[in-house]
Amino acid sequence: MRPLLAGFATRTSTSDGRAADRRPAPFPDAAPVAVDLDELLAEPHADLRDTLLARRSSLRYADEPVRTELVIALLHAALRRDRLDWRLDDAAGPVEAFVFAVRSRGLPAGVYRVTAHDCSFLAPVEALGDVEDLGVQREFAGAGGIVAMYASLDRADSWAGPHGYRMSVVRAAAALYDFHLGCQSYGLTGTLFGGFIAAAVRRLVRGDGVTRHPLLSATYAHPEG
Repeated sequence: MRPLLAGFATRTSTSDGRAADRRPAPFPDAAPVAVDLDELLAEPHADLRDTLLARRSSLRYADEPVRTELVIALLHAALRRDRLDWRLDDAAGPVEAFVFAVRSRGLPAGVYRVTAHDCSFLAPVEALGDVEDLGVQREFAGAGGIVAMYASLDRADSWAGPHGYRMSVVRAAAALYDFHLGCQSYGLTGTLFGGFIAAAVRRLVRGDGVTRHPLLSATYAHPEG
């Protein structure tokens, strides 16, 4: 274990140095989604202190649909903070999020892509097939939706080797916790998890595991009861 952990500290790249020339597959048929970030985030919600005191991780959810505009706004804000705080998008590649909105209010249920710059609709919910295939625990499918954070391991490795991978994981985790706490502050619940089955959506999100690789996921929903 010690050699493994020590390896994450090295910045020696194993890349061929051409990662900047390899970009994640685009989504030419994606439909842009306009979300008023300022208006949504200005709605009444708990402050950070009250959110942390009341926060609960849960796998028990209500069947009520969730406002997908709010989910997108919280993710967009978290990814903008990632871009501005770390300033690693150009060197190590950006973090992006995919929303699998199973029970949606306000926007169609389906698959959305969210970045620090914009949001787009990729596919209707029917394209997901059996939602239970998205996670290793059946309970995840009971949520209003699932969010998965992705990053380019190719560019991270080209930038700083194993340390680049570690930084990608840290950034994805920080952005996802930012989103998770944001959900909690607006009265939603959910849990972070590492058991996302990327193969179930590989074609939908054009994830090749190299230029676009899943790192961490979370559920979101209205609390039960």
